[in-house]
Amino acid sequence: MHGRLAFCLRLGVLCSALFACSTDDATGPTDPGPEPPLPQALRWSDPATWPGGQVPVAGAEVTIAADRTVRLDVSPPPLASLAIAGALVFDEADLDLTAGWITVSGTLRIGTSADPFDHRATITLTGSPDAPSVDGMGNRMLGVTGGTLDLHGEPRVGWTRLAATAPAGATQLVLESSPEWRVGDKLVVASTDFDPNRAEVVTVAGRSGSMVTLAQPLAFAHYGELQTIAGRTVDERAEVGLLTRNILIQGDSATSAAGYGGHLIGMGGTLRVEGVQLRFMGQKGLVARYPMHWHMMGFVDGQYFARNSIWQSFNRCVTVHGTSNARVEGNVCHDHLGHGYFLEDGGETGNLIAGNLGVGTRVTATGEGVLPTDTRAATFWITNPDNTVRGNAAAGSEGFGFWYALPASPTGLSTGSPLLPRNLPLREFSANVAHSNRRPGLNVDDGPMADGNTEVVFYAPRTNPADANTAVVADFTGLTAYKHAGRAVWLRGRDHRLSNTVLADNAIGATFASSESFVEDALFVGESANNTGGLPAGTPRRGFEFYDGRVGADRVTFVNFTAAGSIPSSALGFNRNNGFSVSTGNFAGALEFVNATPFYLETPHADKDGDKAAVFLDRDGAVTGSAGAYVVANAPLLVTGGCTARPEWNAHVCSNRYVGLNVRSDAELVAPLTVTRDDAAAVALVGVPGNPNTAHTSAVPGRGYTVQFSGAVPLRPRISLSRTLEGEWARLTLPYAQATPRVTRDYNTSQPLIAAVDLAELDASAGDRYWYDAGTGLLHLKLVTRAGRTSTTVLVEPL
Repeated sequence: MHGRLAFCLRLGVLCSALFACSTDDATGPTDPGPEPPLPQALRWSDPATWPGGQVPVAGAEVTIAADRTVRLDVSPPPLASLAIAGALVFDEADLDLTAGWITVSGTLRIGTSADPFDHRATITLTGSPDAPSVDGMGNRMLGVTGGTLDLHGEPRVGWTRLAATAPAGATQLVLESSPEWRVGDKLVVASTDFDPNRAEVVTVAGRSGSMVTLAQPLAFAHYGELQTIAGRTVDERAEVGLLTRNILIQGDSATSAAGYGGHLIGMGGTLRVEGVQLRFMGQKGLVARYPMHWHMMGFVDGQYFARNSIWQSFNRCVTVHGTSNARVEGNVCHDHLGHGYFLEDGGETGNLIAGNLGVGTRVTATGEGVLPTDTRAATFWITNPDNTVRGNAAAGSEGFGFWYALPASPTGLSTGSPLLPRNLPLREFSANVAHSNRRPGLNVDDGPMADGNTEVVFYAPRTNPADANTAVVADFTGLTAYKHAGRAVWLRGRDHRLSNTVLADNAIGATFASSESFVEDALFVGESANNTGGLPAGTPRRGFEFYDGRVGADRVTFVNFTAAGSIPSSALGFNRNNGFSVSTGNFAGALEFVNATPFYLETPHADKDGDKAAVFLDRDGAVTGSAGAYVVANAPLLVTGGCTARPEWNAHVCSNRYVGLNVRSDAELVAPLTVTRDDAAAVALVGVPGNPNTAHTSAVPGRGYTVQFSGAVPLRPRISLSRTLEGEWARLTLPYAQATPRVTRDYNTSQPLIAAVDLAELDASAGDRYWYDAGTGLLHLKLVTRAGRTSTTVLVEPL
């Protein structure tokens, strides 16, 4: 039997939604209608309600029959189990319900959306880890198996931000709003420095307007000021989340210390949950055992998990698995193990993930998590770009903040779905905040494979995912990211934008391992007034790093990049220790520098070819004062008489144009090799890391270059120029063993080039000649860019 089908049958659920995918008119979650009325309820405390005329006693296995509606008017003794086939409605009173497990094939209702519950209700799940699994859902669970779960707690402000800095030792918080938080409420105050573990839980001792008095002093400082820098608002104020709710679902705290908490799972039916606290939930290392979990439910329009809190979770926060059009909004999750807000397989689309706060994301030890990636856990793990991610805060993770971990196609139980997540358009990523994360606040790379491990991912969105000619821009807009000791943003792919972004107080602002991807209308701040808990002394700060390409920075302001050190801080730089190729099309334009060194580049490392090829175009002169100038590394092959040294940048500013020069062979080693220009300037290339069949550098067009191989001369070398203009050329000379090779250009193998009689004829040609010097054994090629092309290539083969 097919594995997925067998799994579904073991769970006893219908799998018709397993392969559901987005439709053109799927626009996301819709508003639910009112809860349907229930029949007249019988009282739990009334013996006449129960078969045999006896109210359930401690340890009872209780079933509410399909034809019964029971009103819980008392707190029963702890039950072994509770199966709700009919309906159970909580009375408007303080109530406790304890059971090993609860299943809902009928209705469980506490309050309604129109009339929320305003007393105290506690559901405690106590099932043993050793007990048999119930309907494929394990134990110690609240499981919805085709029924309706309606939990509607008191509406409360879930989270806000500080309005003033709270120093360590303070006993008061000044908030930006005046939430009606109460004495005894538990709050979490997020870290605002580089250490995510400086979040702390506090207890409200009193409140007056927006001033909250705490029962104990703060252990750490928490920043709380709005800053205006270069005319823009920089908001690094600590988030403050409410953990207390009047409906509580919890695992048995006495036995949860080992990581075996309760869990809430929907296998079918309807889940509408708001105003609920979930504590000691999730089961460490166990698949499908999470605090809140839609499991393979297909399209769930009208269902939601909103304005709740989850804390002290042993396995995630909210899991959306094989489910589309759910609404996850306004929640607070603190102190959770592994990924937090979690779209599981990559088949999930149309979901709204909005206004949620995640604090205290903890990574797992190797082998302890559900997935290998839990060792690098993200507060928000997104496996499909066709979801709305708006207005959330990833406020302190031992791993990533937001991780777009896109599989080639959906994995796990969603295997076989026709979706192609790595090529789907980005529905929305806007107005999110990431800070105090140990890994990048936004990572678009490293997608899961079928075994749960990750591979490098090139996210290339298209209107038609199967057609590379339908590229569309993915705009990650409105991000605020601060206090990252590494990078704030890492993007890999093409046609990305990082727009209207504020990146402040990060070691590195943004690096794009991408092509046709640009940061636009952004503010980068090296150091702001939130300067406690800083980076180690001498750590360089860089705003935007050039890498791969074509990438660029357009309409960006850089402020306060001046720190001295062995590697000075700078607004612009290159990804350090780079062995890969970089595009000569990388550019900067319309930049503004305020108290900022525009650029600095380390002296190229001898074993890093990318370092030795580093150039970028200063499109309008904002960096160098000369429009159209290039800033280049301190590498001899890049420097000509048209360059001026800028020692404070450890670089040169040059009036030359630059193109990419690539030497490769499909099946033969080409590296190491040396490229020498006609004025004796040279560069030694070690080849692309892991691929000595290819070597790449940057070069000035209109010059002659000689290639000398350190090892055997390849029989089938291919030499290319990239990022060229029509008519741009370079003459390449290399050793070759045959006097009459077959030479073709621009992938036209049907028209070999003609042998010239001498070097003069070659130089006078339009690139349709080659010349072999029998006396020296050297082959001379002239690469010329033809009309309508931006590159040219020549392939040499033996006859």
